[in-house]
Amino acid sequence: MPPRAPVPVLLAAALLAGGGGCKHIGPRTVVADRAAYNEAVAVSWKEQTLLNVVKLRYADTPFFLDVPQITSGYTLQGQAVATGAISPPTNPAATFAQQLGAGLNFQGAYQDRPTISYQPQTGSQFIRNITSPINPGSVLFLLQSGYPADLVFDLTVESINGVRNRSVSGGQLRPADPAFTQMTRAMRKAQISGHAGIRVEQDKDKKDAVSFFFRDENIDPELAAELTDVRRSLRLDPGRKDFRVTFGATAERPNEIAILSRSVLRILSELGTCVDVPVEHQAAGIAPAVGDPGGDRGTPRFHVRSSRTRPCDPFVAVCYEGYWFWVEKTDFESKRTLAYLLVLLALSDTGARESLPVITIQAN
Repeated sequence: MPPRAPVPVLLAAALLAGGGGCKHIGPRTVVADRAAYNEAVAVSWKEQTLLNVVKLRYADTPFFLDVPQITSGYTLQGQAVATGAISPPTNPAATFAQQLGAGLNFQGAYQDRPTISYQPQTGSQFIRNITSPINPGSVLFLLQSGYPADLVFDLTVESINGVRNRSVSGGQLRPADPAFTQMTRAMRKAQISGHAGIRVEQDKDKKDAVSFFFRDENIDPELAAELTDVRRSLRLDPGRKDFRVTFGATAERPNEIAILSRSVLRILSELGTCVDVPVEHQAAGIAPAVGDPGGDRGTPRFHVRSSRTRPCDPFVAVCYEGYWFWVEKTDFESKRTLAYLLVLLALSDTGARESLPVITIQAN
C-alpha cells in the first residue's frame, strides 16, 4: 500500500471572524442618569442657598453660581477577533480536534464624558433682580397657586396698609405688629375655605390690575369675625368686597390694599436671623446677636442649627467658618421654606439675561 501523501500546505481558515465597532448606549442611560443629575443639581442648589443665608447672617457677601447646561456623552466600544488553523499532524493517529488550533481575543472600552457649565450670577440685571421688591401681584398669585398665606406673607411682605411684619434692620430686631400675625392667620383660614382670593382685570392702559376680594357667602361666623377685624386693622372700606392691590407702605384710598413687598436679598437676610450662631462667634464679634428670633409673632418658619462636627443625615448642610450649619431632615417648615425660596428666585428673574462668562468643565 503506497504511503499516504502528507498535507503539503498549512490550511489557514477563519473559523470565527469578529469585527470592531462602536455602540452608543442610548436610552438605557436616561432613566438612571436623569434622576442622578436631577438629584445632584437639587442638592447643590439647596447647599448654595443655605450657604448664602449663613453668609448674610455673618455680613458676608452672597454669591450665586448657576448651572445652565449639563451635557453627557456615553460610548461603548468593543472588538472581538477569533482565529483558527488546521496543521499537518505530526502524529498519524491525531484526531481532527488535535490538529485544530484556535484563538479568541476581546477588547472593550466604556466612556462617560459629562461636560458641566457654570455661570456666575454677577451682572447688573441679576443684582437688580434680587434687590428689587417682588411684584405684589406675584405674591398674591402664589396664594392662588396654593402656597399658604401665612408663610407667603411672613416671608415676602414688609407691611400691608402700614401694618408691619417682623423685621431686622441694622442688627435690631423689630417684632411684628400683633395685627399682622392675626391677619396672616385669618387669611390662611379664608384661603382654605375659599372666602378670599384674587381677581385679574385689565385697566384702561391694557395692563393687568390685581384685586383682592373677600367672599361672605356661607362663611363660618368665627372666620367672619376675624375677617372683620382684618378689614378694620387694614383700614379698609367695610362696605366693599373687592380691593385694588398696589405697591407701597400705605394705601391712598379705602378701596386699596398697599403691599410693601420684600426683595429676594432682603428675604435671605431675614432668614439669616434664624441661624444658630455659635457662642464663640458671637463672643468674638464675628456675627453679633440680633435678639431672640423665637416666638410666634411673624417669625419665619426656618431654623438653621450649628455644631463643630458634621451632622448625621441632615436635609442640607454646609461648612462655614469652621462650623457646620444645617437644616434637620425632620424640620418640615424649614424644608418647605427652602423650596419656597426657589420659587421666589424664579419670580425675581425678570428681563433678558446678560452675556456673562461661562465656565465649562469636563468632569473627567
